[in-house]
Amino acid sequence: MMHFEQDLSVQGRKAEIDGKIIALRQHMITHDLKGIYISKQEHFAWITAGGDNIVTRFVEDGVCAIFITLEGQYFICNNIETQRFKDEELLDQLGFEERSMWWFENRTMEFINDLIGEDSPFAADIPLDRASDANEVLRSMEMVLTDNEIGRYLHLGKVYSKTIESFMETIKPGDSEIEVAGRLGAKMWENGLDPVLFLVVADDRIYKYRHPIPTEKKLEKYLMISCNARYKGLITKITRFVHFGKIPADLQEQYKKTVAIENAMAAVTKPGVDDIVPYNLAKKMYADFGYPDMWKVHHQGGPQSYTNGFYLINDDNHRIIQLHQCYGYNPSITGTKTEDGFIVTEEGPLFITYPVSFPAIKDTIDGVDYLRPGILEIV
Repeated sequence: MMHFEQDLSVQGRKAEIDGKIIALRQHMITHDLKGIYISKQEHFAWITAGGDNIVTRFVEDGVCAIFITLEGQYFICNNIETQRFKDEELLDQLGFEERSMWWFENRTMEFINDLIGEDSPFAADIPLDRASDANEVLRSMEMVLTDNEIGRYLHLGKVYSKTIESFMETIKPGDSEIEVAGRLGAKMWENGLDPVLFLVVADDRIYKYRHPIPTEKKLEKYLMISCNARYKGLITKITRFVHFGKIPADLQEQYKKTVAIENAMAAVTKPGVDDIVPYNLAKKMYADFGYPDMWKVHHQGGPQSYTNGFYLINDDNHRIIQLHQCYGYNPSITGTKTEDGFIVTEEGPLFITYPVSFPAIKDTIDGVDYLRPGILEIV
């Protein structure tokens, strides 16, 4: 298996950015565009190799934009943000030239027109005068990861796995779902992770809802945490369970079936394969395990990177898998669920998150070893 390390240096990030700009300019030449305007937080993080233009954390809009032309690269923002984006996001050192305005001005189109001409066509990821939609091309490029992005992803997964599993060992019966969510959120921030989704659910609510947001319900015996974390723009998912008291044998067996489905899906997620293949395999395995309609109750996941998911695989929406994509599957049988993201490699799936202190379930498929988390039992 190849080894990947993140390089957060200006030089490392700039090399990544330069490659992405070359690809964007080739797209511009092919489609007769003079510029591409990038503003949404997911796309900004991608083009800046992990930069952050978010102030309001849970929206897609950013407070600084990147504009790529055939000859130059620029960052556009107002005076409130300009100095921080130079001092902390290092945009000038990364090769982006400043275009700044007062906070009470809107000179975006003036800057664009000055750089490419008033009648020149360009694309943007937000609605702007005469701009075509840039979102599709940006997302298609974001799906396939560079080596440096994989390094950042693996760092995210290592920190996230340790954070969530060590935290779950501190949970006690009587804790409310919202208390658990709040304490876990604090731990994630302490470890440099940005929480972007929280599902925390106890006992009977696990069996009622597939997307259970945390409430004031107090934990008795059985708790699921299913949440997403962001690091340098990249997002991954994780689901873990803790059970107080001896785990019933039928629950343990059901959980192992969900793990088996996820492992089998990951095993057939290979470069050149249509991702409808793992989807159809999951449907067959649900039926084989005695749950023929369980696939209808919740989606099975799909590719991810700078977003929670580019699309949910189904009969009408599936694509050919590419080397170095990131996939996240989440098979669930009412009461159990498994979920860990992985990188598609030639040698098999490279899991981003994995068991650290949790009990491990071991499996081998086609010569590839899988080490997956079990349910944490606290007696």
